[in-house]
Amino acid sequence: LVRMAQGSSLPSQTFFLVLPLQNIKSFCEEVGYPCLVRPSYVLSGAAMNVAYSHRDLEGYLSEASAVSKEHPVVISKFICEAKEIDVDAVAKDGVVVAMAVSEHVENAGVHSGDATLVTPAQDLNPETLTKIRAICQAIGQALLVSGPYNMQLIAKDNQLKVIECNLRVSRSFPFVSKTLNCDFVALATQVILGLPIEPIEVTFGCGKVGVKVPQFSYSRLAGADIRLGVEMASTGEVACFGENRYEAYLKALVSTGFCIPKKNIFLSIGSYKHKAEFLPSVRTLEKMGYKLYGSLGTSDFYMEHGIKIEAMTWPFHDAGEEGNANSSNVSSDGQSCSIADFLEQKGFDLVVNLPMCSSGARRISTVLTQGYRTRRMAVDYAVPLVTDALRLVRKAPPVKTHIDCMTSRKIVRLPGLIDVHVHLREPGASHKENFASGTAAALAGGFTLVCAMPNTKPPLCDGTALALCQQVAKAGARCDYALFAGASPTNAEEVLSLASSVVGLKMYLNDTFGPLCMDSVSDWLEHFEKWPKNVPLCCHAEGRTTAAVILLASLYRRPVHICHVAREEEILIIKRAKEQGHEVTCEVTPHHLFLTTEDVSAAAPGKGAVKPPLVTARDQKALWDNIDVIDCIATDHAPHTLEEKMDENAPPGFPGLETALPLMLTAVAEGKLTMEALVKKMYHNPKQIFNLPVQPDTYIEVDLDEEWTIPEAPPYSKAQWTPFAGRKVRGQVRRVVVRGEVAFVDGQVLVEPGYGQDVMTVPAQTELERTSSLVNLSAVKMYNKMFQELGLPEHLQMPSVSEDAKLLPRCPSPLVPPVGKWSLPEVPHALQGCHVLSADMFSKDQMHAMFNLAHAFSLFVNKDRPLDHVLRGKVMASVFYEVSTRTSCSFAAAMQRLGGTVIHMAESSSSTQKGESLEDSIAVMAGYSDVVVLRHPQPGAVMRAAKHCRKPVINAGDGVGEHPTQALLDIYTIREEIGTVNGLTVTLVGDLKHGRTVHSLARLLTHYDVQLRYVAPKNLGMPDSVKELVASRGIPQEEIASLEAALPDTDVLYMTRIQKERFSSAEEYEKACGLFVVTPQLMTRAKKRMIVMHPLPRVFEISPEFDTDPRAAYFRQAEAGMYVRMALLAMVLGRV
Repeated sequence: LVRMAQGSSLPSQTFFLVLPLQNIKSFCEEVGYPCLVRPSYVLSGAAMNVAYSHRDLEGYLSEASAVSKEHPVVISKFICEAKEIDVDAVAKDGVVVAMAVSEHVENAGVHSGDATLVTPAQDLNPETLTKIRAICQAIGQALLVSGPYNMQLIAKDNQLKVIECNLRVSRSFPFVSKTLNCDFVALATQVILGLPIEPIEVTFGCGKVGVKVPQFSYSRLAGADIRLGVEMASTGEVACFGENRYEAYLKALVSTGFCIPKKNIFLSIGSYKHKAEFLPSVRTLEKMGYKLYGSLGTSDFYMEHGIKIEAMTWPFHDAGEEGNANSSNVSSDGQSCSIADFLEQKGFDLVVNLPMCSSGARRISTVLTQGYRTRRMAVDYAVPLVTDALRLVRKAPPVKTHIDCMTSRKIVRLPGLIDVHVHLREPGASHKENFASGTAAALAGGFTLVCAMPNTKPPLCDGTALALCQQVAKAGARCDYALFAGASPTNAEEVLSLASSVVGLKMYLNDTFGPLCMDSVSDWLEHFEKWPKNVPLCCHAEGRTTAAVILLASLYRRPVHICHVAREEEILIIKRAKEQGHEVTCEVTPHHLFLTTEDVSAAAPGKGAVKPPLVTARDQKALWDNIDVIDCIATDHAPHTLEEKMDENAPPGFPGLETALPLMLTAVAEGKLTMEALVKKMYHNPKQIFNLPVQPDTYIEVDLDEEWTIPEAPPYSKAQWTPFAGRKVRGQVRRVVVRGEVAFVDGQVLVEPGYGQDVMTVPAQTELERTSSLVNLSAVKMYNKMFQELGLPEHLQMPSVSEDAKLLPRCPSPLVPPVGKWSLPEVPHALQGCHVLSADMFSKDQMHAMFNLAHAFSLFVNKDRPLDHVLRGKVMASVFYEVSTRTSCSFAAAMQRLGGTVIHMAESSSSTQKGESLEDSIAVMAGYSDVVVLRHPQPGAVMRAAKHCRKPVINAGDGVGEHPTQALLDIYTIREEIGTVNGLTVTLVGDLKHGRTVHSLARLLTHYDVQLRYVAPKNLGMPDSVKELVASRGIPQEEIASLEAALPDTDVLYMTRIQKERFSSAEEYEKACGLFVVTPQLMTRAKKRMIVMHPLPRVFEISPEFDTDPRAAYFRQAEAGMYVRMALLAMVLGRV
């Protein structure tokens, strides 16, 4: 920022980097005290201080340098009585897209984390805002910003100066985004992704004001002085909205636990200037009826201005500047006037103490001033304290739902839904569905309790079948459940013993799937007569059978429930029966509400088979016209496999658990149904009709705004098809909580089979809340509860449930924390002092540690952070008997970046020319160095040399043998480029016989879940020894003749050159050349998300025209080699 300002006309503060102390003092004398002492790269303004003299300066410099030893300390002029302004902006190619301006209430010099922040700015005139925009635009253009950035400016005497600029989001980005109703992070993301975007004007807000206030924890910091300064002291922040800044400010204060004063306020204002500035506010407090007390000097000043204020003495033994410590006064009401006594007895509702000055120091006080003691006692006795001018005090601000209750999405919390008609097919047909898959589908559909039908194999008609069903349900259910018993022509007596263990008795009175159909009315009678009236009797009754069932129920004076009503005649009969006072309830399925006979495909009529069958549009209209008559929405989830449904004799039934709620929410969005009616039919009525217990701490959250298309195969049901495939719906389940446990979130079922409970075995519980309302959904209730806890009156009445469902704000996902302190990670590796000879020596944990360290080193290098301390004083011997560019230079660069030095030995200029053996040469070089990096053309030569070397030897390639460090950097490159190594298909191409890089790479890749493919010229394939090792470790591998055939499924394409030096004749070399060449045309067959690697040098294997493709990773691969070798050297030499 300083360099940029010096090269432009940007107004910025005068800075000075720490040099000899005398020069610093000269700078401070030149600009004039006070000066700000600021260490670089510290969090929260640590060790930042304001120096008012040379003495202060010397002390603060020592403190700052101790905090940030390796980085400069910056000295700048501190401007007093200035206003600080925060600017948050998003730019694209240097052009400002959106800008938010926030102003600090406190004067400049208070850390932004401790400051009271107001947006949009209320005290800045249009001229100042124009200047701010110009500065913001200039910085954006100078830095060619594409993304978020923020600035801090100070304003004084109509002048603006830039004091800080960061190319990142700031803590205020979420605050300004919510206040201005403009998502700055989303805008920045769109810019970074290169999406088209137009500038937006949000500087002046959208009809509301936001105020952010700090939250302090001084009560936990014994002795700390309560003063605002340049070093952050707050432990949290709270932001609230209002129609003006005063209303928003008071809401935010109340949210931090601040209590609005009721009667007594104590004032102690240090400087004459502050007393005069605060005079209008004191007059306001007097007019509002507050009883005012003051220290002697403060009360004298305000009494001179006609304000009624009672003087009080300091209780401390040392005389202060404002009075005699030993005097003792009595107030008009007979109370002691000692400030200490009042604070101890909480006689003050508020203390306003403005210090004479603030240096920003926040330590245990060594000079016990009166102001310090007053502030400290106020905190210790939990008396509200203000140490900056209080703008305005009013009564508790009202809650306004149009301002205070907001969410970016329409998220609704509903009770856990109940489906009273589900076929889970277990036992007997678990290939169609079982409890584990069916209840997973239920959770995905928002159902936390399902009632399973009895037409299983064997059917649930007796105690033996009940025990079997209970066993499989207990083992598999993920959500809560209840079981139905089935009626048969012969079990009217036997089934009675099951009544206390089941949710109801199901009677199949028309032809359907399963063995339980009862055609004769005479078979019904005994069940109607004997089945307990307090346990539901549910009937599959179609057409005229519906009327017969209702008649029979009236004769026996018992309630009856009609399942899956489908036809006009059925709903009209039920409607008339209800009007006549008969105890009849009914349910309808989503497929009868949303599908008709016209939706059945002639090509696959079996897929449309269901019982009761799909009906006409007239029947469907009758159901919607009488939706108020229908008590429950039940899915009649009856899964069959797609293969079964495509048969000409397809069994009847549709899967429906995962699609029912989205369909019904779509009906709500279309106005066919209210949200209150939906909850009533899918929770309250089923619970009441079937006498189901309360599920404690159970609810679902639904995104009403989400529009999506139902897939061909919903993910959880074994049926793997749905009649609603391709239908667009609005509303999606986001979260399901069952008994306090998150069971489903964003498409993922989290609970294991067996978590669900049989609700018929759970003891009955008393409902603590009214079940006819949506529990804990009202933002108004939340706010009123908060005000009750604070001793304030409620402000709003509870709205009716028929209004828009109460919304819950979505929680933001946890961010990956950025790298903070630049310290090396501690990585256990056991490589210190070890030779690195073969890829086989590395465990997966060691590689993981090395790659993490390499990643940290890459961050250090890219951020220009010093690393020369890591291997300072160490020497590396670089011994290469073969030519090398990347390996030799990257090892040298790695050593030097870490602070070490390198000595080189080349065969052509060494004693090798005089006949010195490899072993002798290495032994000599080891005496000069701490580590030896060796490359040799003979396989096994490096290992032979290591046996005679007392220092670690690193294999940099031994002929056609191995190249372990190349393999390490290759895997690191894959991890950095793709994000993972597991699950990838890696294709190795070229001279695999002589390519030592691929030999080592194949060995290391056996630590991961990969598939290997080999594409090589004839007679140049992967050696059998490598393939046998890969096979022994269970890694799939195959040889493919052509690159074109291997390319479409490849994630990593690893090209190698045909090594001319490995062939005995030029003719053999020419035969192997040109068979596999990567070109832009060839790569159109490859995935978009894949990479092409090459150990280099390349000859003709990769066309230079492909270099600009984002998938071309070979040059990034070469750079990655330096970071991996930095990590390897640091680990081998024991410096991490």
